[in-house]
Amino acid sequence: MDRRVWLGIVLLVTTVACSDGVSPEAEAKQQSIVAVREWSTTLQWEDCAGGLECASFDVPFDYENPKLGTFTLPVTRHLANQQSERIGTLLINPGGPGAAALDFVAYADQIFSKSLIDQFDIVAWDPRGVGQSDPHIDCVDSMDDYFGLDPSPDDATETNQLVTGAGVFASACMTRSGDFLPYVSTVDAASDMDVLRRALNEDTISYLGFSYGTKLGATWATLFPETVRAAVLDAAIDPSKGYIDDLILQASGFESSLNAFFAKCDTSPCSFMKVGESAKDAFDRIMLSLDKQPIGNDDRIAINQGVAQTGIAGTLYGDSQWPLLEDALSAADLGDGQPLLILFDEYFGRNSTGQMDDSIDAYFGITCLDRDQNVTTKQVLNLTDRLKAVAPRLGAGWIQEMLICANWKVAPRGGVAMSAKTDNRLVVVGSTGDAATPLEGTRNMVIALGNARLVISPLEQHTTYGSDKCVTKIVDEYLLTLSDGPDVTTC
Repeated sequence: MDRRVWLGIVLLVTTVACSDGVSPEAEAKQQSIVAVREWSTTLQWEDCAGGLECASFDVPFDYENPKLGTFTLPVTRHLANQQSERIGTLLINPGGPGAAALDFVAYADQIFSKSLIDQFDIVAWDPRGVGQSDPHIDCVDSMDDYFGLDPSPDDATETNQLVTGAGVFASACMTRSGDFLPYVSTVDAASDMDVLRRALNEDTISYLGFSYGTKLGATWATLFPETVRAAVLDAAIDPSKGYIDDLILQASGFESSLNAFFAKCDTSPCSFMKVGESAKDAFDRIMLSLDKQPIGNDDRIAINQGVAQTGIAGTLYGDSQWPLLEDALSAADLGDGQPLLILFDEYFGRNSTGQMDDSIDAYFGITCLDRDQNVTTKQVLNLTDRLKAVAPRLGAGWIQEMLICANWKVAPRGGVAMSAKTDNRLVVVGSTGDAATPLEGTRNMVIALGNARLVISPLEQHTTYGSDKCVTKIVDEYLLTLSDGPDVTTC
């Protein structure tokens, strides 16, 4: 969820204000766009499961040096049910970074409104390095060795274990995926979208992106504004903050959602609370117990604070997950750590056979490359007090995350300065109870884009299209008719 300013490529501009000529920086930007436009590909569609169509397309590691190698990116399409009323193509991205996208099309009937499915070809592709992309980012076979460590070390030994573990994780990524890790930035992925648009024979195209997909979509709209028919950014990231400030904002958001869970438990006592205890006190008691005496596990890692905090974070994306959090805390209080371990595994995409998807591997590959700055291990550890101030119960987890990027072997590349000069205004959606992309940051996305309207949902969850009827109605009408509305709409 990081915001970057990469000087190598921003808007396609043909003039420079208050200048007698084109600056070297502006010329480089233009050349980058030209290099993307010089690359073309075709799509050979085949029938695949569920009545869908499947294809793939190739893109270069580096558009300005295409001999370095290529990614082959899979594409899935759900043709509009009513071809006579077809409006065009709707590209979709579920977020991440690192989340595979193809299943979004397979479940289109459950995710999108009937009117969209009737009138749009719904198209998803796995971005470079992600999912079924060839090659794709792969770092480790298990997250246990690093994320099973204590994220809030109590002494020098535990601190050294955390630092060493981060270095081992980052080195494993270089060993397995180092050849192409410099080429998986959001700017690269947004450039691939223009290649895909042209392969689909669309002069302009529509887009619906969720979470990190809002960063990808905003980057695309910034780079290729003339190709944007419509774009919806649901649960938008904050483009105004750098790497550190953005993650601290996110930590604050998760802490706020945890506090909302506590407030619910204090109103209607939850099962993990003892008589006379507040929800916060009960939570602290259980977490302290896991820190002092982790729950043993013969087959896997012990359930400690690291496992617990990761599992807990996964339940804070929406209040529909709060019953799972309550049950897991109750079980842990009784000495059963399996529910927390299950939540931990779900967060990392580990299935019943013990195999993991590579979504978290891809997350770090893209996130660490998109940073706007290098951050050292010492600088990360020095953020401990700042994180405790905004997220006293969960903040340590962000230290654990940032230590991996502090050990990353590929230099940060940054991103674009968002500014979408599109013909039609973009629609940006945020919710008051979003842990992962707090509303404050979503508001900043609207400001940065300059040509966007904001729709606010009151739900306690991350992404609201399909859950909030008001949001869904506004988004559908906009995508179908290009309708405009107030600068801010509160559902």
